[in-house]
Amino acid sequence: MAVTGVTTQILTSTTEATYTPTAGMLQVLVICVGGGGGGGSVTAADDTSGGGGGGGCAIELFTAATIGASKLYVAGAGAAAGGTGSTSRLGAVASELIQATGGGPGLATGNNATVGVQAAGGAGGVGTLGKLNIQGQPGRRAVVYSTSAGCGGAGGSSAFGAGGAQSGTDAAGNAGGAYGGGGGGCHTSADVDRTGGAGAAGVLYMIEFNGT
Repeated sequence: MAVTGVTTQILTSTTEATYTPTAGMLQVLVICVGGGGGGGSVTAADDTSGGGGGGGCAIELFTAATIGASKLYVAGAGAAAGGTGSTSRLGAVASELIQATGGGPGLATGNNATVGVQAAGGAGGVGTLGKLNIQGQPGRRAVVYSTSAGCGGAGGSSAFGAGGAQSGTDAAGNAGGAYGGGGGGCHTSADVDRTGGAGAAGVLYMIEFNGT
């Protein structure tokens, strides 16, 4: 059969759902992005935190015969502050056709006002089972500048979503951008708890090549 048209489906359910191909689908290019990790939170004076990692990405072309009438899928949820992003997958658990893990959480320095002390960002997620498997960007480190100043680390970007921007002194973290961006870290120089930015949810972007 010859390809006579192209359609797309954007799959965003963070609970298990069903992908049903468009009638006449011959092949589908799947772009699978995991959820972004959450920026770390701070709970003590003189504390700062790194950004969450970006979700991984996997890309693969499948035939209609491989997909069949339908396939289960999950688009990985973005993590709340201090959490790990969830995995995106096409196919049931233990029989995935493609998947991408979520980014890891940013860490905090604790009550430490030493100039130059840093807190690590979260690891980037990884794609698996694709022809192209792309690791998400790690979250950026946070830095203490003095007893009253510092910055939270920026969130790591995924292949399709920017990480949350770096935060300044005494500021909460910024949320990651869709799809799969990690949340930014935060900073406090007083006994004021501040929350890291949330990671953005992942996605499965389906580019279907159709024929008659």
